[in-house]
Amino acid sequence: MGYSKIYAAQNFINPSNGYLVDDTCVFGVEVFVAKSLGLGECLTLKSPNSVCHKWKISNFSTLGNEHYESFTAGNHHWRLHLYPRGDQNNRDKNLSIFLCLVHSVDQKVKATFTIRLKGKAGKTHQMTGGYWFNPTKEWGMPSFLPLSTFYDCLAGDEFLLEAEVEVLGTVSKLP
Repeated sequence: MGYSKIYAAQNFINPSNGYLVDDTCVFGVEVFVAKSLGLGECLTLKSPNSVCHKWKISNFSTLGNEHYESFTAGNHHWRLHLYPRGDQNNRDKNLSIFLCLVHSVDQKVKATFTIRLKGKAGKTHQMTGGYWFNPTKEWGMPSFLPLSTFYDCLAGDEFLLEAEVEVLGTVSKLP
C-alpha cells in the first residue's frame, strides 16, 4: 500500500522549499501496531434451498400447554413450538407459534420462512417473514390466530402445520 503522488516533484526539488540539502533528503516513518481484539465476523451466503416441513397434529384437544416438533433445513436444526391455548401473554385467546434455531455452530442464521396452518375444507392461514436467528432467540407469532377462528379450522380434532424455511446466509465468528 502506498501513495503514487504525495507531493509534486517540482516542489520537492525546488531548493527554496528546503527538502533537498546537498542533493540529499532524509525520510522518516512512524509505525503503529494495534492490538487485535479478535472481534470479527464472517458472512457466508448460501444457495437458496427451501425446505417445507409438514407436521400433522392429531388429538388437538388433548395437547398440553406446549408442543414442539424438530426438523432440519439448510443444514441447521430448527424447532416449531406450538402453544395450543396461547403463550403466557395470550392464554386462552390465541394460537401461538414460534420458530427456533437449535444447536447452530454459526452465530446467526438469516432465513426467510412461511408458517402455514391448514385446516378443514382447504382453510389456510399463514404468516411469512425473514429474520436473523440465533440459538438463544426464537422468532414467533404469539397471536398467530385467534382461538375462536382456529376452532372453525379444525378438521375433527386435527390440522396440518407447515414450516417452509429457506436459509440465505450465516454469520460466524472469525477464528
